[in-house]
Amino acid sequence: MISRAIAFATAVVVAGYAEAQTIVTRSGEHDTFTRLVMRLPDGVEWSLTQNENVATVNVGSPTAVFNTQSVFDLIPRTRIRSVSQAAPGQPLRIDLGCECSVDYYQQSDGYLVIDVREGRPLALAEPSDRASLPLTFPSARAGRDFNIDSRDLASARVAMGLEDAVEQTFGSAKRQPLHTGPVEIPLLGDETVVAPSQKVEDVAVPDTKDDDDKPSPETLTADSSLLMDLEENRRAALVNDTETRLLQQIGRASDQGLLKPNEQGQAALQLDPLGNENRPLNPLDNMSVTSAIDRETGLFAVSNGRDEAASHCIPDLEIAVQKWGKETPFAEQIGALRNEILGEFDQLNRDATLKLARTYLYFGFGAEAVSTLHMLSESNLKPRSREIMTTMAQILDGEELPVNTIFSGQQTCSGGAAFWAAMADGVVKKGANSDAIQQTFARLPAHLRVQLGARMTRLFAEAGDPSVAKATLRSVDRTGVEGVPDRNLAEAAIAELDGDTDAVARNLTEEVAEQSQNTPLALIELVELSYAERRALSPDVPDLTASYELEYRDAALGAELRKAEVMALALTGSFDAAFKKSAKLEERDGLMARDSVNTPLMTLLTENADDVTFLKYALIFAHEAGATRAGQVGDIIARRLLDLGFAEQAEMILRKMSLEPQNEDRRMMSAEAHLQLDQPQRALVELMGLEGQQADRMRAEALWRNKEYERASEYMMSAQDLDGAARGFWLSEDLEAVEAISEDAAPFRSVAEVTKQIDSAVREPEGLPPLAEARALVESSVGARSSIEELLRKVERTPDEVED
Repeated sequence: MISRAIAFATAVVVAGYAEAQTIVTRSGEHDTFTRLVMRLPDGVEWSLTQNENVATVNVGSPTAVFNTQSVFDLIPRTRIRSVSQAAPGQPLRIDLGCECSVDYYQQSDGYLVIDVREGRPLALAEPSDRASLPLTFPSARAGRDFNIDSRDLASARVAMGLEDAVEQTFGSAKRQPLHTGPVEIPLLGDETVVAPSQKVEDVAVPDTKDDDDKPSPETLTADSSLLMDLEENRRAALVNDTETRLLQQIGRASDQGLLKPNEQGQAALQLDPLGNENRPLNPLDNMSVTSAIDRETGLFAVSNGRDEAASHCIPDLEIAVQKWGKETPFAEQIGALRNEILGEFDQLNRDATLKLARTYLYFGFGAEAVSTLHMLSESNLKPRSREIMTTMAQILDGEELPVNTIFSGQQTCSGGAAFWAAMADGVVKKGANSDAIQQTFARLPAHLRVQLGARMTRLFAEAGDPSVAKATLRSVDRTGVEGVPDRNLAEAAIAELDGDTDAVARNLTEEVAEQSQNTPLALIELVELSYAERRALSPDVPDLTASYELEYRDAALGAELRKAEVMALALTGSFDAAFKKSAKLEERDGLMARDSVNTPLMTLLTENADDVTFLKYALIFAHEAGATRAGQVGDIIARRLLDLGFAEQAEMILRKMSLEPQNEDRRMMSAEAHLQLDQPQRALVELMGLEGQQADRMRAEALWRNKEYERASEYMMSAQDLDGAARGFWLSEDLEAVEAISEDAAPFRSVAEVTKQIDSAVREPEGLPPLAEARALVESSVGARSSIEELLRKVERTPDEVED
């Protein structure tokens, strides 16, 4: 029995070790290269070699297994044809599909990045004497002038990928080279540089002769001295060649996103190499060494000040819900953990209880997770961890969260905290790290993506980001799960963002018909859409809204449903019932709730109600409404009151809007109301500064009522009312102005001509004998009588003159 137990334990340990050595290989496609990324186990030696169209990754672990199942999910089989491993511990074989070069580097966190590029990079011109040109300054004084020590040079080499290049030659960063002489080190391409040994005096000459023919130490010393006494042009050529190579690699690293300026470092550090000789310079102080790993991998290196900048972000290890469960059925995992909660002597197993709570979160059961956490005392669980998991549980259950949570202010983080912060805030804020949010969502198990996908889609749709919203919904579709909760609301949000109101109404109607837990919210949005688009609403919608309002009357959603009910009643034309509900809304939810429904209710009343119903509530509104309510809908109500002849009530509403920003339409309506109230002087005051034909026409009317016919005629001319202008000039006895107007445009001009004929006919004859003078007077009297009769036939009295 003991031997069997030992064998079983050994098998478990070996299996666990083998599982720990699984290397997941991920991929990403770019314009100029294809990328593979894999996390190498700690302490494992590795090497990469390329033989024509085959690249091989060797890992010094007999149990290493490369997981390559998802490699070609994101990349085509163009640059990389296949990726395979013969057996555990065997090398990873990468078959290339082109004449490609393989570049790679390893990050400090263990991730190996392999880039496959088409074509071979051009090799730089090699120095004339490759065996004797070290990649160092020729003299020690040059190093002292720049105050750069070996540690700074090592840091610069790491930043530009030189250390990774050494690994490519030697096979491992931990493996020592077999010789100490100058070695050709390939950089990110095929070009090479010559790396020196630690000391020039220690340069070893290859053993190509017998022992008797070996050069003596004195000869080696002399050769070394010759190396240090190079001519100035040789040293300049060396420096120029080295500078060219470094600039090329820096440019390539910058294009790949490996290097970028460190803004914080530049702002906080001012280098003065010539004025401060005692302070050493760090070549990396002004640059941030970052990674160019694909977004799909979710790996982002940050600048040197990342600890200070992201100290408020919750680490991914504390919120990695995707790692808190397994793919085995829910009942098996929960059942086994519940059996482990109580141990010997009914003592609570802290680890099993915590794992049970996390497993509940993994499967999306927030309330159960919180109940399990209550079993742990304060001494068994840190308050921070408890608050994190409790907030995550509330997010999974869709509960209302306070304004400030443990995730507040973390939407800009580069890890999973950004996703949970957005879900907790209920809105994607400006400047949020949308990439981190998407990557965290993609790492969630399928059932959690289904549970949270529609909600996340709505958040990005409301934030005005249709691409992310649609990508999230497609990610949910790829799970193959039917009946996704909130899907109709998510599709409605995307359709609204696209401006497709028909699709919005269709999705909301389907959600209402399903009678799910989202039906109340869908009802509210459907009523608001119907009001905004002035769509017809089904007559049963108000009753359905009232039934849900009764169910949620004490919840926060109840107040929104009461507002929606008032709008629904107004949309269906039930204004009496709508105003009754509005009065009850004020009694229950306060004046702010009444003001929130004032605009849709009075707008629909003004637009759709008959005259009697409109006057029934509009006249009351004119007397009782304050400045706030009048400012919301006063313009349209005053306009209809003026059209119906209720100038006094219209002017009353316009006076209450005096604190609102003045506009031309409102002043025009006020002038019109004063004219209807026979207050021409006040109308002229309201019209001061206004331009246009309508304003001139109203000025002319006000002046006409003041008997200022000549000025009124001038404004009529500006308003293109030529016939009225001719009448005004005639009344002001300015017949010459009348004659200047065309008779076709002003028929009243004929009246002025008849008037002029009468003036000529009634003149007394001069220089005639008495009898002839009497005969002339009789004839002129007859002519004047005929002209006056013609004048009276042509002149029509205005309504105002008839009243007078």
